[in-house]
Amino acid sequence: MAVAFVGCQRGPSQCSVCEREECKGLTFRITLPAKKTVETCCARCGLHYLAGSSAAQKAEATDFSTGKWIDATTASYVSGSDVHPCATVNAQRDAQGCCVFKGYDRCLPSLVAFAKDTDAQAFARQRGGEVVTWVQLRRQP
Repeated sequence: MAVAFVGCQRGPSQCSVCEREECKGLTFRITLPAKKTVETCCARCGLHYLAGSSAAQKAEATDFSTGKWIDATTASYVSGSDVHPCATVNAQRDAQGCCVFKGYDRCLPSLVAFAKDTDAQAFARQRGGEVVTWVQLRRQP
C-alpha cells in the first residue's frame, strides 16, 4: 500500500541551527520561556538545539503525512531514510586528490516525524530507515 506524504516545500525561514532554508514538511519548533520560539529545518537540528538548551518548554514537529504541527514527544520518527532535503552530502577528496569521503552534515541521518506510528512504518518500508520514538532519540549521544 502506498502512502502519500506532504514532502518538502521551501519556505522563507532559515534554520536556527544550520542556517539552511526550512523545509515545511520537516520543520521542528521549540517554545522557550516568554513564548519565544525557535524553528529548525528538521527534527535532527531540533535535537541538536535541545541538547544545548535546558529552557525548552515545548517541542513540536511537522507531521510529514499532513504538514500539521504535532507534539514532538509523542511522534514516531523515521531515522536514516533516503529523504533528506535539508542535508547536503559533502563529497570531498583528501589532500592527495583521491579517496572521496563524506563530510559531516548536522542534518544526517535524516529524521522525519509522523503523528501515527502506522504512517512512520509505511514510510520506512517505502524509503528505508528505522522507526524510533522520542525517548530513544533523546537517549542517543
